[in-house]
Amino acid sequence: MNYRHAFHAGNFADVHKHVVLLAILARLTRKPTPLFFLDTHAGRGLYDLHSEDAARGNEWREGAGRLHEARPADADLAAYLQIASEASEKTTRQFRQYAGSPLLALRVLRDTDRVVFVEQQPMEARALEKSLPRRRGMSVITGDGYASLKTYLPPKENRGLVLIDPPYEAEDEFAAVEKALRFGLDRWPNGVFAVWYPIKASGEYRRFHASLQQSGLRKLLLLDFHLKPEDSPLGLNGSGLLIANPPWQLDIAMRETLDELLRLLSPDKTGSVRIEWLAGE
Repeated sequence: MNYRHAFHAGNFADVHKHVVLLAILARLTRKPTPLFFLDTHAGRGLYDLHSEDAARGNEWREGAGRLHEARPADADLAAYLQIASEASEKTTRQFRQYAGSPLLALRVLRDTDRVVFVEQQPMEARALEKSLPRRRGMSVITGDGYASLKTYLPPKENRGLVLIDPPYEAEDEFAAVEKALRFGLDRWPNGVFAVWYPIKASGEYRRFHASLQQSGLRKLLLLDFHLKPEDSPLGLNGSGLLIANPPWQLDIAMRETLDELLRLLSPDKTGSVRIEWLAGE
């Protein structure tokens, strides 16, 4: 596997994913009891947006790059921008570096919460370790993120979040993700799971949705963010998030959040937001 997230760091999909991730963690941490956070495909933690890899497509310019002067009205979006600015290297004009999900999550999680970051590529895992602050109750594991579900679930805390965010390089990645989600929910039925997936013209995500609808799983919420028309052949048209067992009224809160984010990231108004229950109670 030769995937490097640095090519895509800070793009609109990253922004969408991280806005929702922080919103979920903010709601879970409202209760004083400790929680568990597992990131199955954690990456390196901090990305240089002016590196050779990031400069290949400059994808961040259509994502984090469009937010450097934003003053959002929505509370969750404002919280994301504040946290991203603190966790990343940001000048008054733009992000120089962009923080991935591990560094962002640690800004919300408390000292009493337990955290496991899993990254398969040894070089990326070592970079992640270097980027993280010293903290009790935190582990960085070099290994298979899917296998970590068997190792760490169910957690002793019995509350928390699993983020499943693979690179989708393998042809059977959607099938692997569905298998992992089913397995995770079987081991930890009341856990919150957030699954990211790409939205492209090929429509694989639709087959993923259809299969999950037939799976018998319940409480599955879609929070999809389309920056381009769904049939655009140019590559990544949208960013998908499937949330299992979402916090109460997350669907209502994210409507305002993602609508405002769309206005900021899609000035030509070609995008759209899709929020609906794939499976209810």
